[in-house]
Amino acid sequence: MPQDKAKITFYKITECGFYGRGEEAPEFGNMQSLLSSLEEWSGGKQLVETKTYEPSGIDEQMPCYLLNIHRLNNNWLVTIWNETPSTDGQTASAVGTSSVGNAEIVMNELPEGGIPGFATYFWFLPDLEVFASIRFQHLITGQKPMQLYMESYLAEFSPYVVLTDPDDDTDIEIIGYKAADDGEAQHLYPRFRTCLFKKPGNRQYLFDNAQFIRKIICKSSLKLSRPEDLGDWQRFLTNVRLRSAEPNDESVKIKYEVGASLSRADLNELVNDWDQQHERQWDDYGFKIRGEKTIHWLSHSIARDEFQVEVQRDNAEVVNAHSLLSELNRLQPSITRLLN
Repeated sequence: MPQDKAKITFYKITECGFYGRGEEAPEFGNMQSLLSSLEEWSGGKQLVETKTYEPSGIDEQMPCYLLNIHRLNNNWLVTIWNETPSTDGQTASAVGTSSVGNAEIVMNELPEGGIPGFATYFWFLPDLEVFASIRFQHLITGQKPMQLYMESYLAEFSPYVVLTDPDDDTDIEIIGYKAADDGEAQHLYPRFRTCLFKKPGNRQYLFDNAQFIRKIICKSSLKLSRPEDLGDWQRFLTNVRLRSAEPNDESVKIKYEVGASLSRADLNELVNDWDQQHERQWDDYGFKIRGEKTIHWLSHSIARDEFQVEVQRDNAEVVNAHSLLSELNRLQPSITRLLN
């Protein structure tokens, strides 16, 4: 079976279920019941029927769909299809070598009923109350759209939803949620909220020594086979008056450092921004503390690493769900060491 490189990042599920106002514990619902009901709900559906939300001006997330949900032992793999924009049944591509102000745009026809997009993968381990994003060829994990997908499913499509006869100007009217057929509908709040799984000791040391941080090191990586990354690299070379780079499969690692004087509040803002915004494996912040030679990297405080996995692909975009979940379960003892 061919090998592939999987970039794995763990997240904690901080809230999952149906909550009363201001309550920290759910009235009912958990990760296992969510995944089981999602599997049952999606059975026999067409892909287009698994959309749980429409994009809005608030979250600006494109719709996504349930490509696959697969269970093995007590672990689950959820594969999400993330829709990308299209125009009148066509997808647009800009030719990377064309010039600014006169860029060449190529329009490609979609098949009838086609949904342009890409796949993302999530490995749920209910016994540990965590899940992991599994990233292959794409730079983003798709964790935020998945979170919105799950919460929207709980709110509108789960078996806990209680409906009533809608008003004339409404298609569906929800009056509340209940856990059993013989229960009464309650006014509750469906939630599915997550955060990066953080190793508290590493970050606590930084916060305890924030006033002694003297330098911040920023590190990133550009993959030159990607037109947008190649463009960034070429602009950088132009700015420093070096020769232009040609497209290839290599990655260019970039690092720079600046002097710093941070308060604990400054550090907290920087760390929170990194948690929310970073997606690339090499995007990182390092901190040098006065009197120490060690560089304290933020990435070392989260449960993330790369693993070689033996998987099959259904096609160039999609990894076979059964082979991926089987391999993740086989490697589980090694992978979950990241949580320690």
